Amino acid sequence: MNIATPPPRSAVILGVPFHDLTLDESITRIGHVIAQRTPRYLATANLDFAMQASRDVELQRILLEAEYVLCDGTPLVWASRWLGTPLRERVAGSDLVPRLAAEAERNNWRIFILGGTPDSLESALANLRARHPKLAVDGFSPALAPLLELNHLEISERIRAARPDILLVAFGCPKQEKWIYMHHGRLGVPVSIGVGATIDFLAGKYRRAPRWMQRTGSEWIFRLIQEPRRLFNRYMLDLVFFVRALRRERRILRKRDVPLVVPPRPTNAPSSITVHRWSGDIDAAAIHSGGFAPVPPMLPGEALALDLSGVTFMDSAGVGQLVGLYRARVRSGAGMVLINPSEPVRTLLTALKLDRIIPTANEPSEVPAVLGLRRVGPANTVDQQTVSVKFIGELTAPRVPGHLNWLNDAWAAKPAACHLQLDLSQIGFIDSSGLGLLVHAHKLAKQRAGANLRIRGAGSNVRNVTQLARLDTMFQFEDA
Repeated sequence: MNIATPPPRSAVILGVPFHDLTLDESITRIGHVIAQRTPRYLATANLDFAMQASRDVELQRILLEAEYVLCDGTPLVWASRWLGTPLRERVAGSDLVPRLAAEAERNNWRIFILGGTPDSLESALANLRARHPKLAVDGFSPALAPLLELNHLEISERIRAARPDILLVAFGCPKQEKWIYMHHGRLGVPVSIGVGATIDFLAGKYRRAPRWMQRTGSEWIFRLIQEPRRLFNRYMLDLVFFVRALRRERRILRKRDVPLVVPPRPTNAPSSITVHRWSGDIDAAAIHSGGFAPVPPMLPGEALALDLSGVTFMDSAGVGQLVGLYRARVRSGAGMVLINPSEPVRTLLTALKLDRIIPTANEPSEVPAVLGLRRVGPANTVDQQTVSVKFIGELTAPRVPGHLNWLNDAWAAKPAACHLQLDLSQIGFIDSSGLGLLVHAHKLAKQRAGANLRIRGAGSNVRNVTQLARLDTMFQFEDA
């Protein structure tokens, strides 16, 4: 991001980090990202995103690392006010995309739309070209298939050939967000956005609700009337989640009487890691009053150990600060570890399910080991009958190509082996690219007569991703 453009205020609502941006501000910041030419992605998240992210660790991680997460849901705006960190307005994808098209025509930005049915895509492209004759816009509707069965090579080649500045992906949540996370870094497109059903609005397949319904938060009724079969069950599940999660979060945020036990502050921090300490109340009042001291500027590869043992209270604005730091450190290639989170902080992070993503340690001396799980390359041990591959760190899009080559070489080097064993006991997180590596390993084993694949030590995050992809029955899991 441009140095002259400070990051926007953010707040974590129901486990999702939202940036407090208006529609106009969002357009301006997207322009800044395009000017930087560094691939980034945005999300327009609604209540269904929050519900899905609560059970899908991969989706929650994707949202935590997004350049911006815009609030596409009036109930979430209401929730932000009830939690004391109000977001100023809803930024719907169906409002954002038409504005982006107008700005793209004015600034000579190229747009590529991926997804939708062939008829919807054709109509959407025709309508955009009619409204914006000078707009450079193209698209592609791949054959309907599960995420890992898409022709990723063909899709990527079409996008690269079009050289877009903005990529709009309409696969629906969470498929579109997972596809973007897998590929955005290699496509060279400055801005990628998941737009879901927005393509159907562009195509004229569905109508937007009247403005008064949009302003009052009753647009969902209008949508439900148009798509009752698809949306009824989803809206009911979203409502149940919203009520339960909001009540739980409000109950935690009212508990300022939790006893605080502050352990002695360790002093044996490694020199390669910056230790910073927060204490007292980390909430909206402290942040807005200037009494809160954020982390000072850090070098790109410098890891952060954030001591939270002295924090007496934290609200969703404070968690927003925490997530912003996490995003910056992950993007820098380093990492962030929380040191001894106090009971109020630990309780809130657990309720928001952020504890499964942001790692913790008891003291700074443990930080290298925790970060090492995310920075050390793979290692292997091989005998005559078994190829045992131990991956260390994270199986995510940037790392998978190298790990895939290494896995192929290790298996090919022992043509007589009949057991392929993957040790994932030191894997903290896996995305859909990593899941694709596991599927590839399964195929490798099946191609050899009498061979099998075994996966050892898969943690809860790994199992969560495989279960949601409905691939857990493909693998033979073993305890470490």
